[in-house]
Amino acid sequence: MMSLLGDLIRLSPGLREDIRGDPSTAYERVTKFGGAERLELDWEWKVFGPLFAAAGFGVNPFRSGALFPDAENAFGAWGDSRSLDPAQVVEAAALLERTPFAALAPRLRDALVERDTVRVDYDFESPTYGQPLPPERIVTPVFSDERVEMYRIQLADRYDDLTGFFATAARHGECTIFWAA
Repeated sequence: MMSLLGDLIRLSPGLREDIRGDPSTAYERVTKFGGAERLELDWEWKVFGPLFAAAGFGVNPFRSGALFPDAENAFGAWGDSRSLDPAQVVEAAALLERTPFAALAPRLRDALVERDTVRVDYDFESPTYGQPLPPERIVTPVFSDERVEMYRIQLADRYDDLTGFFATAARHGECTIFWAA
């Protein structure tokens, strides 16, 4: 399985539009953000995305919003970079704030299975490389209770970081941009 890191930045709507205006330099510009304006996630985003979807989050910090900088020039893993506008950031912040991680934890095993199920042919030698696998070749992992608990402990702190990041962005009327690389 590929290991992809995810990053979130928060920025003003005007700066986001300025960056969006030149898609050829967008990736270079957003990767220069640092400090409190940037939240670097390791593998956690790949679990949070399905967790938030399973919990019915109306705005999912990793799956909602507009492709960034646009549909033709989305960068990141599989072209999945996304931007939330200030109203979406406020909604995401409210969802994170009112949903303790403990309320999401019962869905953790399913999110891990979704993250790690192999549905694409990654065999470079295969004539179907990069294409969806037929149902009989899909590989679905199994997670022990101990392993799920290990993930729960690791994700709880990162959830607090994510909640604080979105609360700050909401207070400042900012947008967010997420990408994976």
